Amino acid sequence: MANPTAEQVEFFEKNIRSVLAEHCYECHNSSDKAKGGLALDWQGGLAKGGDSGPVLVAGKPGSSRLLRVIRHEEKDLKMPKDGPRLSPVVIGNFEKWIAMGAPDPRTKQPTREDIAKATSWETIREQRKQWWSFQPIRFPAPPQMNGVWARTDIDKFIQSAWEAEGLSPAGDAGPQAIVRRLSFVLTGLPPTSGATAAFVQATVGNRRAAVETAVERLLASPPCGEHLAPHWTDLMRYAESRACDGDPDLPHAHPYPHSLILPLPPPVPLPSSFRFLFRWPYQLLLVPGHDNQF
Repeated sequence: MANPTAEQVEFFEKNIRSVLAEHCYECHNSSDKAKGGLALDWQGGLAKGGDSGPVLVAGKPGSSRLLRVIRHEEKDLKMPKDGPRLSPVVIGNFEKWIAMGAPDPRTKQPTREDIAKATSWETIREQRKQWWSFQPIRFPAPPQMNGVWARTDIDKFIQSAWEAEGLSPAGDAGPQAIVRRLSFVLTGLPPTSGATAAFVQATVGNRRAAVETAVERLLASPPCGEHLAPHWTDLMRYAESRACDGDPDLPHAHPYPHSLILPLPPPVPLPSSFRFLFRWPYQLLLVPGHDNQF
């Protein structure tokens, strides 16, 4: 595309250039390394293609080999090489970019120094600072929504998002489905027939109260602690040996997984449970003969 618009250049700079620099320039550049005869670091190299022919057909995503390669649709050629497939969002951006004619403001062939700067950790770090996970925490006001679907502020944000996409929510699940989902999520087990019948009966009077009562009951049950404890052992990187220094055993570590079952269900207050979960592994390591009491 000879004269891309300002909007098209902005799209390229925001969604395409950084991906090419981080994942492609190292092996496909016009300075010192162009595998397969393909250079992706400037407009001329991209337009020329590689030894096997063109990789891009402007305006035709379906005919562009570049898109098939990053989608991993080519049996013997998947990019980025030796790395995971790019996210669906990134692949979608490449499809949009090609469909709009592949506008590319990189009209000048870069020097070796330009490539080194574009692929440096400092440059990549600055780009990654734009990731949502690195943005400051914001406290936006919940949108005003119509209807009765949204019961909490979080619901309002969810409703706003699906309404913007022209979507509508599915109908409420039946009581049997609800109690089954709650039981599996909180205990990893299906509900008993008696618990299901009691829940169905309770929803006749007050569905919301029935759900809250069921949640409290399941949280207080021993299976809840048994089901949730493994998540904490993963979080604390639990192991019964050091995996280094000859891999010696940690003789006082084994009570920890079992003890996790005890503080998770009520009536132990949640803040106390958190203090216990993070403090006790170190006590087990440092204090032989720990009395295993909370």
